[in-house]
Amino acid sequence: MGKKAFLTLITILFSVAVLFASNVNLKQADDLYWTDRLEEAKSFIHGELTKTNDPQEKAELLWRLSRVTLAIGDELKEEGASDALLFATYEEAEKYANDAIDYKPLASAYVYRASSIGRWGETKGPLNALSKAKPMREDFAYVIDNLGILDDSISWYVLGQLYFQLPGWPISFGNLDTAISYARKAIDTIPQHALYPGHFKALATMLWKRDLSASKRSSKINSLQKDWNKANKGELDKHSYYEGANGAKAVPFYSSVALDKMSDRQEAQMLLAYAVAKYDVWPFHSRADQRNYNEIQSLLKSWGF
Repeated sequence: MGKKAFLTLITILFSVAVLFASNVNLKQADDLYWTDRLEEAKSFIHGELTKTNDPQEKAELLWRLSRVTLAIGDELKEEGASDALLFATYEEAEKYANDAIDYKPLASAYVYRASSIGRWGETKGPLNALSKAKPMREDFAYVIDNLGILDDSISWYVLGQLYFQLPGWPISFGNLDTAISYARKAIDTIPQHALYPGHFKALATMLWKRDLSASKRSSKINSLQKDWNKANKGELDKHSYYEGANGAKAVPFYSSVALDKMSDRQEAQMLLAYAVAKYDVWPFHSRADQRNYNEIQSLLKSWGF
């Protein structure tokens, strides 16, 4: 083997080794997050950031740091932390996402920047939440329309919550039907490794509020299907009609009957029952999962089930 070929081989082997080490480290960061070891995950990621100058790896680590910091903020909120501490934590999560974007504009960095902004707005109160709505939507529009990421469940979930919680026109762009469409997309894109009981709770709550009979919602879904089929704008706008994507005869994976055979409130109960059944067989429950489970049980009781 010639000297040039030998050096090329060494370079390739070194690059593969670096890539393998990077993937292992990212997996460890993910494993710590998914097993609810948030402070440990944060410390680990900070340590890994000092070991690399690669922009891609920096970005991958930083959006994960944003994610775990956001989760820590949620736990602090549950523990009764002061607003000042919550603001600082959510701003920290936003900063890590911004830093990630500076290194590489990865979709997950935009998702967690928007999520952090949303939490900050929720903590600040309604008026501040309104001021944050547009930049949040712009981040998700970039992920969905520009980057073409249509299967990120967190994006659709946060969008659904945004449209559900915001007031409608002329104050803001809140819309219950759009919220339901985005929440349905969130349910349909839950990854196999995730439980996400809060997604089912969110859609069920929206449906319970809308409260359409089986016949009225069948008519609405058929109308939405026409809008879905003729929509020619970006995917974000098109998915505001997602409830009608497969028509009123579609049978959800958590149901034995089609959408047009049940009312909104019947489906809401079915969603929560499915979430409970899924929770009961899931091998691990985070603190957030447990809270959502308890809230689901409370909802079922308050709804008379």
